[in-house]
Amino acid sequence: MLHAMGAKRRASLLIACTALTIPTMVAAQDAELEKADEGLAGEIIVTATKRNESLQRVPVSVSAFSGEQINRLGISETTQITQQIPALRVNAWSPNLTIFSLRGISQSNFTDNLEAPVAVYQDNAYIASMNALAGQLFDIKRVEVLRGPQGTLFGRNATGGLIHYLSEDASRDDFNGYVQGEYGRFKDRSIEAAVGGPLLEGVRFRAAARVEKADGYIKSRDTDATDLGFGIIPGSGQDLGGKNGWAARLNIQADLSPDAKLSLWYKHSEDNHVATGGYAFENCDFLPNGFCDTNAAGLSDATNGVLNGITGNPASPYEHFGERPGRLDRVMNSYQGQLDWALGDVELTLITNYLEMDKRYAEDGDALPLVIVNVDSAVDFRQFSQEVRLSGDTDMLKWQVGAYYLDMKYDGNHAVTGAPITDLAIAGNGGFSLPTVDQLYKIDSKNWSLFAQGDLHLTDELSLTLGGRYSKDNKSIDYVNVLSDPTFAAQPDPIVLFTDQDLAAVVPGVNRERYGDWAARVSLNYQVTPDTLLFASWNRGIKGGNWSLSSNIAPQGFRHRPETLNSLEGGFKTSLLDRSLRLNGTVFHYMYDDYQAFSLAGGVPQVFNSDARSTGAELEAFWSPSKNFDAVLGATWQTSKVDSIPGTVQQSAPEVFPGAPDSQYCVNNSGVFTCTFPQTTIRDAKFPNSPKHSFNYLLRYNVDVAEGNIAAQIDGVWYDDQFLEVTNGLGSLQKSYNVTNVSLTYRHDRTGISLTAWGRNVFDKQYRAYVLNLGILGVTALYGPPATYGATLRIPFGAN
Repeated sequence: MLHAMGAKRRASLLIACTALTIPTMVAAQDAELEKADEGLAGEIIVTATKRNESLQRVPVSVSAFSGEQINRLGISETTQITQQIPALRVNAWSPNLTIFSLRGISQSNFTDNLEAPVAVYQDNAYIASMNALAGQLFDIKRVEVLRGPQGTLFGRNATGGLIHYLSEDASRDDFNGYVQGEYGRFKDRSIEAAVGGPLLEGVRFRAAARVEKADGYIKSRDTDATDLGFGIIPGSGQDLGGKNGWAARLNIQADLSPDAKLSLWYKHSEDNHVATGGYAFENCDFLPNGFCDTNAAGLSDATNGVLNGITGNPASPYEHFGERPGRLDRVMNSYQGQLDWALGDVELTLITNYLEMDKRYAEDGDALPLVIVNVDSAVDFRQFSQEVRLSGDTDMLKWQVGAYYLDMKYDGNHAVTGAPITDLAIAGNGGFSLPTVDQLYKIDSKNWSLFAQGDLHLTDELSLTLGGRYSKDNKSIDYVNVLSDPTFAAQPDPIVLFTDQDLAAVVPGVNRERYGDWAARVSLNYQVTPDTLLFASWNRGIKGGNWSLSSNIAPQGFRHRPETLNSLEGGFKTSLLDRSLRLNGTVFHYMYDDYQAFSLAGGVPQVFNSDARSTGAELEAFWSPSKNFDAVLGATWQTSKVDSIPGTVQQSAPEVFPGAPDSQYCVNNSGVFTCTFPQTTIRDAKFPNSPKHSFNYLLRYNVDVAEGNIAAQIDGVWYDDQFLEVTNGLGSLQKSYNVTNVSLTYRHDRTGISLTAWGRNVFDKQYRAYVLNLGILGVTALYGPPATYGATLRIPFGAN
């Protein structure tokens, strides 16, 4: 009750402050944003430059899908868009944390305090926490993906690019909506609905909600170790990969005058008791001491696939043997006000957003029925942002200037139990039983920035885009590392290992971040014909520094430096064959200073800085030669090199078998193995999640029949070989694979009711969605879903 009252007060305060201090938004009908569907090659309007412009006239590498196209693809989660967006990948093992990778640029660290270099926006508001990115996708208007640095208009954490989800809003004056239900394999069921229309003269609403549940597709199994003398070792009894959550949102729009519109949003989502935190164990050649063979850098280099980590027998990637049930609970609320006001030739836009998220997460991190690595985390996250923007057009210049403020607060704990902290337990306690290190932290982060961008028309065909942004970060962290091992008799009470003050005593200021830098954009754009655009650009992107939260960290490695990206890019956009074919292509070259690379070498998470380079190209084709046929084809090529990443150097773990012998790089010291690896540096590594080649495809044929229309569709993506971690151990190499989906839809003309039968990953390809190379502890992985199938029924009502 108190929480609900607090939420209402915050919502009321936000609305009141917005209405009093922010002038309002231009009344523009959404018919100008989305034209009638002309097939997949039809024109689509995007806001990639914070203006409503045709995608074909924006001198940026952009992919976009309308809400109708997203429905055709059967996309119902924020992460599913990756298959039809060239150079976009996702790295996720549960809804707990979503890691988007764009042209190989990502942040794979799994601690809760970091921001991603691929910025995610929802309805014009930045979402800072990677914990808050996963969610249900419903009642969507459009998804836009901008590749390359977008720092001038979108801020400091868009070095890799930007993903923007735009929801259907209350812009329509007529009563409309729909109800949709879906059921699929593994009892995957969902229902969603939306309704909108007028409330009063000049006031409209749109409400939408979705609830989903599913059983897990990764089944818990017991381990039969009777031949080894251990008997039957029970598993957790918890299947993984399921769903249990719901989300809802409300938008109210009011025309305050012919030149002003106020838009208010409330969004809520929950994940409740989602079973998570278990992996497949794989790629381990067992040594006589029971651990896994590694290379000289301390990384598992085996490629023998999924195993039972106790018996060594082959296993299915859709089974897990962990003994500990995992769990995710998360609640998010977002309150937003957006107002624009046309002041003559100048438009004023202001966006106020407040987001709160509470998350609790627990996992069995080792894929074994023993307590080797357990991870628990919790974070209470709050963010407030305010954007103020002026824009205008003249015959010679389209311009916009603005300011942005972001205030974030983290209050969290990241706990690790088991083998990775054995050496700390021995040093702190003189021995160990079942040690845990709790990392308690509070981060206060404030950012402000000023930005401007203009398109100067040099001639009717030639224009020059100039943009710049100055950004200032002010961050601080309060941090305490606490060792506890209550079952160890010699030291049952917790011990403070170190604090941020201890680290700052060695490296002054390491617990503070004061950072100011600038982003820039220069683009020369040539409109060769009304249907062909050429552009060449230089972009400078920036991303602030942060802290590596790790149970064992040196003061010098606690804070990583900001990164800077200089990008050279050239491209074309053209429409051919009487505009039935859209063909867009881009080439780019990235030059990174202090690229932020995540490594889990030795089981200790840390972000390191290194210079890096990358070169690549993308090509997209949208072809609608007739009203009955559509095709989408995309292809990418990319090479990359990260100059230098530290190897494992040293790793410790308790012996699995009493009296196990020394082996390879490891020495048994009274029941604890200490492994020292001779290769201290990994050079010229490739970006993670960055295949050299990829190819996405969609073919759709429809025909009118029985007072309606039947459409058959096949779509999917093929990826070349790729490393899933920047350390490039062979154990984390994902070989090339293809995922293909099919669907058959009947839509009734008069009622608009549609029924779709679908299949996803129809060839049942096994591929890894996430990998951690744990060195002597092998490789843990989570595999994407196997073949699934089901049906979706959609019933529209009102003026649809």
